[in-house]
Amino acid sequence: MDTPLDDLEQISRVDLRGMLGVITALPESAEEAIVNAEKVKLRVRRFRNLVVAGMGGSAVGGLLLRDWLQQTTRVPIVVSRDYSLPGFVGKDTLLFAVSYSGGTEETLSAFEEGRERGARIVAFASGGELEKRARASRVTVFKLPLGFQPRAAIAHQFLSLVVAAKKAGIAQDSWWEVREAIDVLKAMREEMRPETPQWSNPAKKLAIELRGHIPLVYGSRIHEAVAYRWNTQLNENGKSPAGSSSIPEAFHNAIVAGEGDPELLRRLCAVLLLDPAEGERLAAKTRRFRDIIKPSFGKVLEVEARGEGRLARILSALYIGDFVSAYLGVLQGKDPSTVESIDRLKRG
Repeated sequence: MDTPLDDLEQISRVDLRGMLGVITALPESAEEAIVNAEKVKLRVRRFRNLVVAGMGGSAVGGLLLRDWLQQTTRVPIVVSRDYSLPGFVGKDTLLFAVSYSGGTEETLSAFEEGRERGARIVAFASGGELEKRARASRVTVFKLPLGFQPRAAIAHQFLSLVVAAKKAGIAQDSWWEVREAIDVLKAMREEMRPETPQWSNPAKKLAIELRGHIPLVYGSRIHEAVAYRWNTQLNENGKSPAGSSSIPEAFHNAIVAGEGDPELLRRLCAVLLLDPAEGERLAAKTRRFRDIIKPSFGKVLEVEARGEGRLARILSALYIGDFVSAYLGVLQGKDPSTVESIDRLKRG
């Protein structure tokens, strides 16, 4: 039976700016990002910590980098989403200043503060004031391509950070995971692209399940940034309220929400991001968490990451969420690309 998500003409009438096309092309964007970033010359002195300064979609790349490398790097990675930098930032800090537009005021403030404190700075931008200030200060710039919504430039923003981290001596031991991750995304894309009908399309099925519910996304430590990405993509692409929490932290607080007002709880849908490499102790407790909240929540859905390497598992779970959020926007008759409320806030 046909559904609204199997009508390609209807999708194109709603998805006016082509968000689904950008999501579909994410694996190729990742490959392009690597090629472009490898051309940038980057030499850094020894440093003790890496701070990634960015907001919104421009912060997600840093969060993903942190989650991917947390078990292999001895260099602390901190993501700063504010006008000010953490107090420890100084001459021993490598600072990645990330603003897709180049005009994010919080990131520009962090850039200037980093300069004043003597941090070694690398800028990531498609242009704008950040690129201008970086070049004037002889700061290395990884130039991002124009034409994307910041959140839709995730492949370029994240993979540019990955290449920069490798050049800085942080990610080289895990570099083998990058190729596998892209191959996994290409295989998944065939299942989730708009041309694949709903009966065999897991992303379309999830979007239909979520319609009319408020999603709460839960991910283990490896998927903490991914759960947050699902949250923000559901907000921006799906035009839906959403929330996210990490596991096992949720075992100590979020689980109690199931004791609340039954009328409210019927509108909630828990989305559990499961990782095939989770230890049995965490997997068993997650199953128990699911069983406890299931009777009171309106729905409980499970999404399993794919791949062997840590990066493939992270990006596969993210990729599903990106597709789901865009399909949810289409189901609601909303162009996934628009962000009118953000624009109004910026205009004051």
